[in-house]
Order: sequence, then structure tokens, then C-alpha cells
Amino acid sequence: METYDSDLLEIEKFIQLDGKALLEVGCGDGRLTTFLADRAAAVTAIDPDGTKIEAAHRQFKGASFVVGSGENLLFAAGSFDIVLFSYSLHHQDCVRALAEANRVLRKDGKILVIEPAYESEFTLLVSAFEKDEVRRIRNTLTYLTSNTYKILCQDDYYVTYPYKDENELYKYFIANFMTKPDDHAVEKMESILGTKKTDRPIIIKDSVNIFLLGSD
Repeated sequence: METYDSDLLEIEKFIQLDGKALLEVGCGDGRLTTFLADRAAAVTAIDPDGTKIEAAHRQFKGASFVVGSGENLLFAAGSFDIVLFSYSLHHQDCVRALAEANRVLRKDGKILVIEPAYESEFTLLVSAFEKDEVRRIRNTLTYLTSNTYKILCQDDYYVTYPYKDENELYKYFIANFMTKPDDHAVEKMESILGTKKTDRPIIIKDSVNIFLLGSD
């Protein structure tokens, strides 16, 4: 049920992709990667989940998919024009990951970070399964605005996720975010949804932050 139209529009507002070598950190299943590959000169996408990388490699063409972590990038210094963290920075040590991103950038390269807001509907639903989700996002956003890196541009926008009914929504979140059995998962989601549970379709809004970091 994920869509990347809003993300892609924001990315293209912030930075020129044509002719650029781009590294996407945290590519997941690769669906955003394939849109980026249509625009950039070369795209390398990494994710620590080998199963997702294997599936992305089979399904999508035009990008290089590699198992890897943003905290320890296995690329030479000066390899990329752009490093993109797509909803992934809060899942790792953001200090180490941003330092690594800065190392592999070419001169005048840029770091682009997309992070969900910690109070958004989507984040709250994820937090029903991942207890540290809100804290991790809050800490990451605090670090991004701490003046360690120069923020060239910053904005926020909304991404919407439609589900035909509550059953489709429950199945999606359980499949993607339940890492261990939780008999109360549906109860937690119902509490967060409230009266929205009866909407048809159910539209979940995710408030998203985007930052362009650089040395200009």
C-alpha cells in the first residue's frame, strides 16, 4: 500500500538528479529506488535486510542493490554526488551514518534525509509494534537540527496510505512490522485508529520531514 509519488516530487524539488551518482541508504523493497534510477545517472541502493535486497534485485532493473549498513558504508571516499536516507536514518546510529555519508560524498555533494514525524498517524501505528519508534525519530530529528550539519533546505509534507478496510490495514502492518508474536496487536491498532476504523477506505496520513544537508 506504499506510494512514493509525494516523496519523489519533494526530492526533485530539493535536488537535481540528472547526471548524478546516487546512494540510497535503506532502500527496503526497492520501489522508490526504481523511480530514482529513471532519473539519476547511476543508483546504488543498500539495505541490511538481505531478503529485501534479493527481492529488489529480481524485480527492479537499473540500480545496483547491495546488502549493507549506513553506519559502515563499503564504498570509497568520494564515490557519490548524493546520499539519500529514505525513512532509514532513525533505524541506525544517525551520528555514524551521517559521518559515513559525508565521507563517501564527492566535493559539493549533498545528503538528503527523509524522516517521518514522530507524532504522525503512520508512526503511531508502527509504534504499536516497535516500542522505540517515536523516541528514535525524535532523537534523529533533534540531531539533524543541532547545527552539526548545515541545512541547505528543509520542508515537511504529507504522504497518504489508502487501505480498503481495517483488515487490509491490519495485515499490512502485521506483515511489515511485527517482529515477534503479539496477541494484542489488533487491539493496539484499533485504539490508535479510533472511529477511523469504520472509514472506507481508511486513509492514513504520514507527516514527513525532508532535509538537504551540505557544506555550501
